[in-house]
This record gives sequence, C-alpha cells and structure tokens, in this order.
Amino acid sequence: MNCETIQKIVKASGVTAGELILIHFWGEDADKETANHFLAAVAGLGATPVLLQQARSINRELFSSAKDSCFDERYFELISRFDAVLDVFACQPIVLGYPLEEEQMNLYRRYIAQLFDKLMGCKRFAQIRIPTAANAAESGLEPEDYMTRMDRAYDIDYEALGTACKNEAERFGGAEQVSVYTGENCVLNLDLTGRTWNTDAGDGDLPCGEIYIAPVEGRTNGTVFFESFWLEDEKYSNVTLQVENGEVTGSSDEAVSKHFAEMPRENRIVCELGLGMNPNVKDLCGYTVLDEKMAGTFHIAVGMNVMFGGENKASDHIDFVGKGKVEVTV
Repeated sequence: MNCETIQKIVKASGVTAGELILIHFWGEDADKETANHFLAAVAGLGATPVLLQQARSINRELFSSAKDSCFDERYFELISRFDAVLDVFACQPIVLGYPLEEEQMNLYRRYIAQLFDKLMGCKRFAQIRIPTAANAAESGLEPEDYMTRMDRAYDIDYEALGTACKNEAERFGGAEQVSVYTGENCVLNLDLTGRTWNTDAGDGDLPCGEIYIAPVEGRTNGTVFFESFWLEDEKYSNVTLQVENGEVTGSSDEAVSKHFAEMPRENRIVCELGLGMNPNVKDLCGYTVLDEKMAGTFHIAVGMNVMFGGENKASDHIDFVGKGKVEVTV
C-alpha cells in the first residue's frame, strides 16, 4: 500500500486538524513502515498521531510474564481520550498464535476486552486491512491476487464514493418495504419500517463502499437466488434460499439446507440488506470483505445486527452476496 493511498484513506476516515488520533497497529516491526506512513498522513492533516503497536512476538513475551496488577484503569483511561482510532492490521488481530498458561491467557483476554471497550467508545473507529501475505492467508485467496484486489479497492475517489453512497441511501430513505428480484422468479420482500440506512464510505470497515440497513426481524419473506454462493469457504452454484418470517428455512441445495438447519435459530434470521458501491471491486471472489462492496451487487446477512440498528442477538454475522434488482415496494 503506497503513501498516496494511505493519505486518501486517512482523509476519508474523517481526520481533522487538532484531533488526537490513535494508530492501533497489529503487526511486527517488519511491517511497521506502513504504520509510520499512517502516522505521517495523520500529521499531514494537522492532527496528532499516537502509535500503539500490537505485535504478536511482543505480546507473547509480555503476557507470559504479566501480573494481575498490570494494565489497570489508568492505562485504559488514556485510550479513551482519543478522538478517533485507525485500527490497522497487517495480520489477523487479537490472535497470539502461541499457547500461554491459562492464567496468563486470561490476563491477555481481559486486556483485549478492556482495550476494545475503550477503543469502541471513541468518536470514530475505522478498521483497515493492509494487503499483506498474512492477511491473504485469512482471505482464502492467493497472495498476489489478494493484494491486487485490495490495492485496487482502496485506490478510489473517496469523495465521489461518499456522494454516491449518500445519494443511494436517500433514494431508499423512508421506504418501509423493498423487494429484491433475482434469478427468474425469485422475490425477497423486506420490511424496513423504523430502520435507518447506514453508509460506509471510508469511516468504518475498509476497503469500503456500501450502504446497509437492518430489516425488521420476522418480516422478511420470499426467495432469493445466488449464482455463486459461498458458505464456510465452500462455493456452491445456483443456490436459492427460502425465507419465512425472517428465518432462512431451506435451500435448493441439500448441503446448504443442512448447514442452516444445524444453526441456532437466531443465526438463521435475516439481519441485513446491503448494496455494494465500490467501483474498483470488479468481480466476486468469495472474500466477503471485498465482495459485499462490489458496485452493482446486493447482500443479505443472517445473524447479529444490534450494532447497526437491529434487535437480533446472535453469535455470528454471515453475508451472502448476489446480483439482482432492489426496488422500493409500492
């Protein structure tokens, strides 16, 4: 990721002069140059950057010897003073990748829980995945393919994207019913009464580019078709889902039906409708982080949605991306 792209990302995240910005970096020293570029980009906008590095090698050693008295409330109060957090990861966050004694691991778990409680309390929190081989391994894509796709998705006109997202959200704003038309005869009807559209144009989960909403639980009905359907890293073709009273009740594919049947009911509830808006995501690849942002696609999700206006509490949130037509139901 080059300096110019990082500068665009930092500006799109909303950083302004006079703010105190935490660069929360998950990565080893070998990738620290990227963190340094984020620090410079923040300073270039007149804000004050502070770096907190979470290197696995350092945290393993640190929490192997940490005592219960370490990281008291004074530490976490410092974290709560930032105006915004740029959560930058060059590898999968939180994971230590090394076994600790149970008592020491509990200290690490407590540290992470308290840390994120404070981080999420800041005015803004943006997550930024860096195109690295380590992140590619988590995506299921080949490293070169992953990096090419990610670099392209990041290298966009964020101001134009923000305008496009705003206009699309306004187009559906106030609509209580929408329908998703897919395949030959599939229609999925969703009730949006009392729910609000959210936009992601650089200040949330990056790569960005979507608008999304939590439909009313229990009021989604119909069928929805996916030409390509990914479920737990397995790709299926030409899959239709049946939804009754908000719950996925079956599928045209026996294996997919079995998977849903084995899930807790709350994890089968349709919890999100989203529309992709990123023009630099060119095709579906099975990596949801990118697929759901592709311009011209929609996605529905099942599971948790309390974090963006819904009421369904669940242990998972799983997105399914497809192509079709989304219209306000008259």
